[in-house]
Amino acid sequence: MTPIYDVIVVGGGPGGATAAYFLGEAGLRVLVLEKETLPRYKACGGGLSAHMLKQFPFSFDPVIESRINAISYALGEHTITVPLPDRSVCVVMRDRFDAHILAHARAEIQQGVTVAKVRETSDHVVVETREGDVFRGRYLIGADGANSVVARSVGLRRGKIMAAAIEAEVPLPPAVLQRFANRLLFIFDEIQPGYLWIFSKSDHLSVGIGALHPKPGELQSTLKRVMTRYGISLEDVHFHGHPIPIYTGRELIASSRTLLVGDAAGLADPLSGEGIRLAIKSGRLAAEAIIAGHPDQYPAMVHRQIGICHAFGLGLAWVFYRFPRICLALGARNPFTTYAFVNLLADRVDYPQAMLWIFGSLPLYLLIESLASLVGILGGSRRRHQLQSAIYSTLGVKANRMDGFIPKPWFVRSHPLRR
Repeated sequence: MTPIYDVIVVGGGPGGATAAYFLGEAGLRVLVLEKETLPRYKACGGGLSAHMLKQFPFSFDPVIESRINAISYALGEHTITVPLPDRSVCVVMRDRFDAHILAHARAEIQQGVTVAKVRETSDHVVVETREGDVFRGRYLIGADGANSVVARSVGLRRGKIMAAAIEAEVPLPPAVLQRFANRLLFIFDEIQPGYLWIFSKSDHLSVGIGALHPKPGELQSTLKRVMTRYGISLEDVHFHGHPIPIYTGRELIASSRTLLVGDAAGLADPLSGEGIRLAIKSGRLAAEAIIAGHPDQYPAMVHRQIGICHAFGLGLAWVFYRFPRICLALGARNPFTTYAFVNLLADRVDYPQAMLWIFGSLPLYLLIESLASLVGILGGSRRRHQLQSAIYSTLGVKANRMDGFIPKPWFVRSHPLRR
């Protein structure tokens, strides 16, 4: 008879691989079932915080594509760029990244195995594959994406909400790549509600677009139109579509023996759609709940550490996409906004704390800019920039003591990233 595993993990992405890693470190017998053969391509911008990776006791340097030194926000005729002097944000390719975590997991890994059905009994779960194999485990972790077979089989996340995204990996001439080197660019007000992105990777650009309830063909046409403005041709480039799940807290993400993580649980960031951070976080929470012998507490753990934060994130997303110009004028130019979101990406703060920092710093930011404008009128733009640099650098030293991030002055360019 087939042996019974302590935990079966379906899906070898960041959530499943993280769960497998920490379960294996605790001495549990773990089986990972992955329908593809790793490394396999996965549509994903690949941006994440280097701080998130420090919870693993091994280096990710071999799979980091680039380290980001600036984040840019584009809307209309203006681009606002905020430097990241500590390069705390990095970009990865998911094929190598996922395989890297899984390679360190003390788990049995079977690839090219497609799960067809899951059923639960009183004391274990049974996983049946299309290949005719049957596996049994005490617990099951569903990490098989937004359209999770595991979730459907056991009746979880029936009321899920999805956004849509498409992405392409684009090889370009060195001159074009250099304009975007070591940079994340977010482009707003081209599709509602949603945004486009251009992420720099080692030898190409990752470009994409995501939106809630787009019209048929709207994503493709908008992406091509906007990328053309930036000198990026998408002719003969293959698009990869993928759903972005939205967690509202109303959907069940666990049963008596099955726990959903990452996109399977709907845990993409409600404002940005970013999913790697929350896949890793939920994967570890699921592992910790099982190791502690209290898997029933997993939904409460997710709600407490992720769900409440999501509620605030959904509120902020509503405000941002309804009033993008006001939010970017008052927010993106404020270096403390990028400070807040970098720390959110690092999981140092949650949305309530980030929002408190953003709105709380607004009076200080407006005061600094008013003083700088006055100095500019009296002494010219050079004096204005000197004052901005001096004040923000001083504040940056204080922020550096607290969180390791030094805000720097913002500056506005008229589409320097366009050709």
